[in-house]
Amino acid sequence: MAELLELARSICERAQGDEQIEAYMVHDRTFQAKAYLGDIESVSSAEPRGAGVRVVTGHRTGFAFTTDLTPEGIDLIVGDARSNAAFSTPDEAAGLAVPGSPPPEVPGLFDESQTRVTPEQKTGFVLELEELTRAYDSRIRAVEEAVYADSSSEVAIATSTGIEGLYRQTDSWCYSLAIATEGDDTEVGFEFALGRGLDQLDPGDVARKACERALGVLGATKIPSNRMPVVFEPYVAGQFLGVLARALTAEAVQKGRSLFAGKLGDEVAAGLTLVDDGRIEGAPGSAPWDAEGVPTQRTEVIRGGILDSFLYDTMSARREGKTSTGNASRGGFKSVPGPSASNLAFESTGVGRDEVLRQAGRALVVQDFHGVHSGANPVSGDFSVGATGRLAEDGELTQAVKEVTIAAPLLVILSRIVSVADDRRWLPFGGSFGGSTTLVSEMTVGGL
Repeated sequence: MAELLELARSICERAQGDEQIEAYMVHDRTFQAKAYLGDIESVSSAEPRGAGVRVVTGHRTGFAFTTDLTPEGIDLIVGDARSNAAFSTPDEAAGLAVPGSPPPEVPGLFDESQTRVTPEQKTGFVLELEELTRAYDSRIRAVEEAVYADSSSEVAIATSTGIEGLYRQTDSWCYSLAIATEGDDTEVGFEFALGRGLDQLDPGDVARKACERALGVLGATKIPSNRMPVVFEPYVAGQFLGVLARALTAEAVQKGRSLFAGKLGDEVAAGLTLVDDGRIEGAPGSAPWDAEGVPTQRTEVIRGGILDSFLYDTMSARREGKTSTGNASRGGFKSVPGPSASNLAFESTGVGRDEVLRQAGRALVVQDFHGVHSGANPVSGDFSVGATGRLAEDGELTQAVKEVTIAAPLLVILSRIVSVADDRRWLPFGGSFGGSTTLVSEMTVGGL
């Protein structure tokens, strides 16, 4: 691990004149196994290792990456980044981050025991997951996918402006996709789990929940169109936050790609508080510092219903004379940083899931969204997506529902959220979003 930081330092020492150099280095070890019909369908592993280099000079930024970490390879990649900078468009906000407060301690990022888990144990886990899913109920016709995957990462950064850092992180996750059939009706149920190591995953729990989701919507029908309360299950509440997150970065606002442009200081969410926090123990987006080496922090994006802050990386912050909120992110050493949420979630309103369902009265409980990418627009604020779920009446789930559409402008949905339960779970898909059972007082439900 120390070798990565030493290499990053050596890259920064190649700075010439007044140019700034940043070296972002990653060494990953990844594993994935899929099971099908009691056998291992596929196993893959990889160990990518490389450096991404940014050179900033004269307000121009160049980037290049390499997996060749020999002195000759590093010389070549620094030269490429320097050449790319010469042809880039000048930007007065261009520049690397500078040292600030020390990064926070983020406990639990690395599970030492995970390094001793064998490939046989991992494939055994996914075989058990697939078998438990198939055997749960006679109506489970097949398991479309049963997957286990993990990664162990070392990340280092150094800049010629004086930033240095390194950390290790392990992640493990699994999911099962069950297919249930009864008569002519076929439904699917998806469930996942994540942790820092294999021993934090429960194949029985994942299998059971995947099957219950599929079985629970067998016989689902449309319902008459209506305006009614809608309850988001934690999984879809997390997806909803993923849509909002794209509009909450300062870069999106500055480029006119956010429905929140011009609304800083306005009431947007009926007393709720929305927090982004890159230091939460156990959350998938946690780290001591962001992709520019800036310490992560807690940012109340919405405080008591008021839009209080956007999410900034270094460049978007400089455009407004502000400081980064520690929200620079990148997909690895092959990409440049940009602002995004770390771990974004609403604070609970202090109620449990059962109480939320009782408050809802007669409501549609949404288990799955369909068409989020095409039906949700963080620029215009349009939100119209397909939904599958159950009706709730007086706190009890009743009729299964499918092939309906739920719709309302995103800002209207925000203003109508009246309860957020204390059953948060983190979704690592496309970011890290903490979804909880969430009651929206009214939306348009389009059915029959």
